[in-house]
Amino acid sequence: MKGKVIGVLQVAATFIGTVVGAGFASGREIIQFFTQFHAYGTIGAILSGVFMTWIGTKMMIYARRIDAYSFNELITALFGERIGSVIQALLFFIILGITGVMLAGSGAVFGEQLGWSRQIGILLALLLGTLFLIKGVRGLLFVNSLVVPLLVSFVLLTFWTNKAGAQFFPESGHIRWLFAAFNYSAFNLSTALIVLVPMAKEFKDERVLKYGGILGGCGLALLLFLSHLMMLGKSDIGLYELPMAEMVRPLGSWMHIAFVCVIFGEILTTFVGNIFGLTRQLHSVFPALFTIRFAMLTLIICTFVIGQFGYGSLISTLYPLYGALCAVIFIYMCFVRLPEKQR
Repeated sequence: MKGKVIGVLQVAATFIGTVVGAGFASGREIIQFFTQFHAYGTIGAILSGVFMTWIGTKMMIYARRIDAYSFNELITALFGERIGSVIQALLFFIILGITGVMLAGSGAVFGEQLGWSRQIGILLALLLGTLFLIKGVRGLLFVNSLVVPLLVSFVLLTFWTNKAGAQFFPESGHIRWLFAAFNYSAFNLSTALIVLVPMAKEFKDERVLKYGGILGGCGLALLLFLSHLMMLGKSDIGLYELPMAEMVRPLGSWMHIAFVCVIFGEILTTFVGNIFGLTRQLHSVFPALFTIRFAMLTLIICTFVIGQFGYGSLISTLYPLYGALCAVIFIYMCFVRLPEKQR
């Protein structure tokens, strides 16, 4: 029983940690998809949480029932060989770009918040991320189990000490908030599945995935909702590359530095998870060409190059585009039926 409880908590932490990368923890994604729509963004945050909990849990169970080794097997089962190959290639490059954004975020942490060189943050993220990647699934579960509880604690503390925005219920607005909320869910979950699918294979008990997915999704929804409320009505907060860190700054220098470390840790969780999933995907398609270690090294070099671009510009340009591209996949996942449970 104790082992199952630990498994549920590990799945929940990995669910949250995979989605909550640099964009979420820093606040940039929240402003981009929710807070700019003011009170309508509140409804959007709630809807996104519901969507990600439902589809994320459903797809982990689906992957477990077909015993998928990587994201490729899940996509092939859902869409067939021909269409599945196109989607696999599309999502591979999308997630590779996102992983580069994570490294750009680590540079922004050191540059904007600490006044150090961006390259120090990028290289430190590469070094620590590689150490966790060498441990495989254990390293992935460990880094998420360590960082995610710290992030939850900081968001709750910051929410408690900051007044939430005045607007809660909408008065009037434009339908764009609904598309933004849907695109956010589609983008984040479609890309998170590259990590969640190979993780699901490691848990034999389907109930661990079910309850872990529900717990992780609800925790993610709460974080999204509270973070959005904190930034409502603060018109200047969007000027920063790491707005959430600016929300913590009034709590004191030590608290601010601690939260910057948590943001850096969340960057690591997404970086480690994405490289882990992409490595399996690349090895699955080209087993003769890419060994696990060679695939990992190739991907790390590619993300280092992408990470040299500005973090804020990458978020604002790439994320809405990726969300639109993932929307079709997400809609299909809403309606697909689970395969029969293996006896």
